[in-house]
Amino acid sequence: MRAVALALIRRDEEILVERGYDTAKTEMFYRLLGGTIEFGELGADAVRRELREELGIEIEVGPRIATIENIFTWEGKPWHEIALVYDCAPGDADLPEGEWKVPEGGVTHEVCWKRPSDFGAGGERLYPEELLELL
Repeated sequence: MRAVALALIRRDEEILVERGYDTAKTEMFYRLLGGTIEFGELGADAVRRELREELGIEIEVGPRIATIENIFTWEGKPWHEIALVYDCAPGDADLPEGEWKVPEGGVTHEVCWKRPSDFGAGGERLYPEELLELL
């Protein structure tokens, strides 16, 4: 089990997400940016650090708006996460329009803006699925 901190960043009618791909399921999906909370680190500090590492930006972290227990399979292996979701803003950063790629330590993050209506029944996948209720 791992604890993660995720940033819900909104711009007008869109949210900032990262595209992922599960080769075992041959499935494309989206998730909020963020990552693992390190031992002794607060969730808000973790989401700040993760966005600095992933996008090279400083963010303003607002209140925690959800705690989601997420049990899922990725790349054929079972996972169990406790996700702390924070309402965040990009601070002074001017984030690009459309889609862009961000290299970080041998991994390339594919980042884009999506409308919440793009996800759900018949649409694209957003994980954890409970996020749809927040949007």
